Amino acid sequence: MIQLLVQEPLPRAEGLQHDQWRAIEDAYGRLAAAVAADDRPLVVGSAKELVECVARVTLVAYGRVVADGDEYTKVLASAHQIIEHVIGPNIPGNHPLRQIPNYAQKMAIQLRELRNRYGTGHGRATIHDITNEVVDASVHAALVWVRWALTRLQTVLLGAIGPLVNDLHRGTFSKGDLAARLEAANIPRLDEAEQHRLGVAVGQRAARETFNVRLEGIRACTDAPQRWPDDYREGVVQGLFVNDDGQADAYAAASADCAAELLQHHSAPETVLTRLSDVLESASWSLRFQQDHSDIISAMKQALRKMPEEAKPAWNTIIAGLEARAPDGIR
Repeated sequence: MIQLLVQEPLPRAEGLQHDQWRAIEDAYGRLAAAVAADDRPLVVGSAKELVECVARVTLVAYGRVVADGDEYTKVLASAHQIIEHVIGPNIPGNHPLRQIPNYAQKMAIQLRELRNRYGTGHGRATIHDITNEVVDASVHAALVWVRWALTRLQTVLLGAIGPLVNDLHRGTFSKGDLAARLEAANIPRLDEAEQHRLGVAVGQRAARETFNVRLEGIRACTDAPQRWPDDYREGVVQGLFVNDDGQADAYAAASADCAAELLQHHSAPETVLTRLSDVLESASWSLRFQQDHSDIISAMKQALRKMPEEAKPAWNTIIAGLEARAPDGIR
């Protein structure tokens, strides 16, 4: 039965980027290959990896910042929460439309334990007997949640500000382009999640040294503070320091200074930096961050004077954490 299940194509949500869908196809293909070869430890391990892949793609597609070191259950819960909300706020918690997906999530959560006991990813001193029941449970648990998640993701992305976010990742912006599109997006009237998603994309693009995006999506926040809500500002700050892969990444010449400007008109800047600190603590460093970390940290120290007073302790905590992880002798 499971041989037939893994041959059925997965539903692809419109709005997913090509690279995101390739990642899902790759994980699904490895699960199918393991089933075909009857490589039972690999089946169990690949089932868990497929769920985590779909969960991470969901978070990235929605604009959430997730560190590459975040644990499986945290990533799964965050992704489930995003797609669960599509059901609607007026449906009570005990309604079957909520309960059925919740049971699917509980099944997917158990894949971590099955993988730990039977699957690949751990060197073992003994060989476990992996029964048909273990294999079947792993594949079914993975595909029940994955198929539901990808179907719901279609609804999540429908009508969202996807085109603008996609262009921020891969498009080009001449002078005035981003300003006009942000004006049309009417950011204050977007829901908070979309404000944050858009902010992350702007921050990540600005961290890739795009001057027009930095000018029209960040510096403009100082000119008319009321037009740029808190969730957008927080998203930009996170995007300035965390890339698409969940790695610590920043532009030494601008990320720190832009973050300080953005937080000057945020209602709770210390909270923004505390959340950023949590992400950076478990994130690996991009190649650029490894090469430029001394300049980045130096720029962060210089930006301290522009930070709101209540945010300075949290900013110093981030700096201290980065310095602690820097190679010996380089601070």
